[in-house]
Amino acid sequence: MGSKQIVFFALLEDIKPLLLEIESTIEISYYLVGLQTDLKITTFHGVDELSNIGFVSFGDWNKIDRYLVQKKGEALNRRVVIQKDGTTKFAIDQMINPKSIELKVGGIYLAEEKVIIAGRVATISNGMDSNVLFKLFASKIKKSFRVIDSFYVGPLAEVRLKKGWRLVANTKLARDFDLKVQ
Repeated sequence: MGSKQIVFFALLEDIKPLLLEIESTIEISYYLVGLQTDLKITTFHGVDELSNIGFVSFGDWNKIDRYLVQKKGEALNRRVVIQKDGTTKFAIDQMINPKSIELKVGGIYLAEEKVIIAGRVATISNGMDSNVLFKLFASKIKKSFRVIDSFYVGPLAEVRLKKGWRLVANTKLARDFDLKVQ
């Protein structure tokens, strides 16, 4: 399996128009990634259904919501994961969904002022459907966002950066790791 990703900083107003444009091009579904205790699948059929998109409750991008994105109608596979205590959970992730990509939107951190947490679009699959989706998302981001260091920064996120906001993957890291104005 190959691995590709684009890491970005965006406000809702930066990313939502791109997602709506993608949705007008291809019918997609979003599935909440993670371990679940039951077989219920949390499915969203459009960006407008994603709760709190553009806002995050955690200062660490590893803890924010992630979505598996794939063409509408594609079967979603789940992995059985036996826990240390012997219980069973069901994983929804890209490992056994090779036609998908993963989207982490990031956005304004609600627990601290003037902080934007990074988002990313990524794939670990070399499958054609996954590559088509990744290229579609990547092309929209690359076209509309500006590269600063190795990150893509949305226009409104860049305005906030220039006003002194922190653009970070993790608020607990030293400010030396914050994205800097160029």
